[in-house]
Amino acid sequence: MTEGKTAYPSIDKPWLKYYSKEHINAKLPKCKVYDYVESENRNHASEVALDYYGKTISYGRFFEATKKAAKGFLHMGIKARDVVTIIAVITPEIVYSIYGLNRIGAISNLLDPRESTEEIRDSLLKTNSTAVVALDLDYEKITEAVKGTSVKSVVFVSPADSLPIGIKGLYKMKTGKIKIAKEYYSWKRFIQEGKVQELIESPYHENECCVIVETGGTTGETKRVMLTDDNLNQSAFQLYNSPFDLKRGDVIAGIIPPFVAYGIGNGMHMPLIYGMRLLLIPLFHPDKFDEFLLKHRPNHVVGVPAFFEGLVNSKKMDNQDISFLKSLVVGADALRPELEDKLNSFLKAHNAQNNVLKGYGLTEVTAAVSACMSDDVNKLRSVGIPFSHTVISIFDPDTGKELKIGEKGEVCTTGPNTMLGYYNDEAGTKQILKKHDDGLVWLHSGDIGYMDEDGFLYINGRIKRIIIRFEGKKVFPNIVENIIEKNDMVKECCVVGTKDPNHIQGMLPMLFVVLTEEALKDKERALAKLREFCDNELPDYSRPVDIRVLDRLPLTPIGKVDYRSLEKI
Repeated sequence: MTEGKTAYPSIDKPWLKYYSKEHINAKLPKCKVYDYVESENRNHASEVALDYYGKTISYGRFFEATKKAAKGFLHMGIKARDVVTIIAVITPEIVYSIYGLNRIGAISNLLDPRESTEEIRDSLLKTNSTAVVALDLDYEKITEAVKGTSVKSVVFVSPADSLPIGIKGLYKMKTGKIKIAKEYYSWKRFIQEGKVQELIESPYHENECCVIVETGGTTGETKRVMLTDDNLNQSAFQLYNSPFDLKRGDVIAGIIPPFVAYGIGNGMHMPLIYGMRLLLIPLFHPDKFDEFLLKHRPNHVVGVPAFFEGLVNSKKMDNQDISFLKSLVVGADALRPELEDKLNSFLKAHNAQNNVLKGYGLTEVTAAVSACMSDDVNKLRSVGIPFSHTVISIFDPDTGKELKIGEKGEVCTTGPNTMLGYYNDEAGTKQILKKHDDGLVWLHSGDIGYMDEDGFLYINGRIKRIIIRFEGKKVFPNIVENIIEKNDMVKECCVVGTKDPNHIQGMLPMLFVVLTEEALKDKERALAKLREFCDNELPDYSRPVDIRVLDRLPLTPIGKVDYRSLEKI
């Protein structure tokens, strides 16, 4: 810290004391994502890269499989800069597709398979996708969604394609055979037809989109985040180039799906770069996390708070030793103090190597920009220190001026993790990426927080409202309010988050409403009708758990609804 005066985070960078000179001066990689994985593992071809329900795939086989996928895409007519939409959970074939497309310079548009037919079609149209890779379990939805789009080819992957023989037989007995029409590809046919194709790899280009990841941001409006090779590579590089204890051969659980930046960046790409053994988990059951932990004995688990809530009360964990666990990393949502304390007590009692390690980030910064990295670089309630080549600071959201250490304001970040921008959304990009007086482009997170004298970041809330449920589902109050205000009994309303009584983690939506004079004549009947309206018009996860009637909504001094005061009721 600067001697004799209060420091500014961007100038003093107090977090750098936790990094070695080698960390600070390390040169960031400049290459394609596939090339980074290949260069780091070409001399370790026999080591295990992927573990899929007990079937292991070596790095050598992984390289060959991505080559076959790349040739298959080329044979289908996919060119550099074409967008191919991947709609799936993680399986070996999905990993091969992402890296195979990267080898030929194409872009992977990653979608959640739980999206509706209309949502998928909308993404295909807006990204001008020329092909789709999807799970055959969603065959009917996908074949319907591609109608009227520019998609020319669809490849269907079965979760059974890479299963061990015994498990594969059981899977097929349970699900039956899904018949794929001749106009679409099975994975087997896709690879077979690509064998005649010459592999033409695309060179690395700086500041070109590599993958597109959707996010609802803080408004609920879908944004398509363009991440580059450098974003993914340099984010992973900084994680490894840190006090995290990450070693070749470590086992890491891939429980975050690839259509989330947290999943593709921290959960898939980083482990593969550094020669880890990646457990592919297409469907993770949080209520069985105890069984998973004892069976697979992973060294690292990257997840969200809701995944670990049941662990602390598991009877199956009584007297169990989990000294194999180096890091239980929590991100994507704030970790409640009660759950952090319980997890730390649990980990200590069961001989884990570190307390729970929290991190912070957004899709727009390739998932993470700060983290607690070991017990020596960890503070209660903090989300850690910035990565070695990343700068985080706090700014006044009204004036845009940088605030001093200890002062609360908007959390902003600048560095190599920052996205290229939103796909075909220049206006949205300009709202979140802003050039400051220092000449740097800073990403404005919308989160309120502060940094302490050691460079640890603390998050206190959001500038824009958002409610995150215990399972990670986001509820956007403005969307719920817009629907409820269409009801003719409602004069005005406000939706805020209230603590979930059944879970340590998560919030639930609560509705404060001002009824019309006519509705107030029979208030109980009006409330019953309003609840019925919510049941019919809102998804179940965004329906208010309680409705309270007010004479008027409280206002701030400048006349806006004071939802902060309602949160305290």
